[in-house]
Amino acid sequence: MNSRPFHTALLATLETDEAIEIDLGAVEDADLSLLQLLQALRTAAEAAGRVVRLRSPAPAPVAALLERAGFLAAPSPQDLDFWFHGEAVQ
Repeated sequence: MNSRPFHTALLATLETDEAIEIDLGAVEDADLSLLQLLQALRTAAEAAGRVVRLRSPAPAPVAALLERAGFLAAPSPQDLDFWFHGEAVQ
């Protein structure tokens, strides 16, 4: 999947909606571009006074990618809340 259309759609939504809810439930495989895109969206949303959240905690493939990419080496409470909704890391 090319991330450019996804990126464009997310930015458009960020301009019009107070909150963006993303459903990663069907993700079976992901690469670093997904994490980069979501992190950039979180940063842009915060700067715009908007909220980005996941519909449910990150599924196992995303959690494994977060681990491999080093995102869980020293996560902030906000990161853990975003990715795992306060649940234990799977």
